[in-house]
Amino acid sequence: MVFEWTNDMMIDNDVIDDDHRKLISIANRIIELNRPNRDAEDLKQAIRELYDYVKYHFDREEVLMRKLDYTEVDNHHLKHVAIIKDMNHYLTSSHHMGEMLSNFRVLMNKWVINHIMEEDKKFHYFMQSKVESFLRKD
Repeated sequence: MVFEWTNDMMIDNDVIDDDHRKLISIANRIIELNRPNRDAEDLKQAIRELYDYVKYHFDREEVLMRKLDYTEVDNHHLKHVAIIKDMNHYLTSSHHMGEMLSNFRVLMNKWVINHIMEEDKKFHYFMQSKVESFLRKD
């Protein structure tokens, strides 16, 4: 199962949308590396890259939210903290690579489906309302 970027995931901010595309790309590379004769080091490196990029992306997203005075930024930050906590748990508590990859799929589904499609979409609607409000002032 690969993760696919779809237009309904867009929040209409090029920086954030590009970050989301990159995260999905890294996740798909992890799935591709999960084959019988895989190089465990390549797989671990890709998982680490995803983990690092998730943290980087969350920081960038929260900076943008604060600049735009997003009213839900603190709640959104707590959701980011929970995802990082889940990632840490899955990466450190898995007893073997198969278990880690299984946990990874659960986390990515949860993150892709719930976080981008629900939480980030709330920010999308907030940005739209700010633009509409700005345009009405003219």
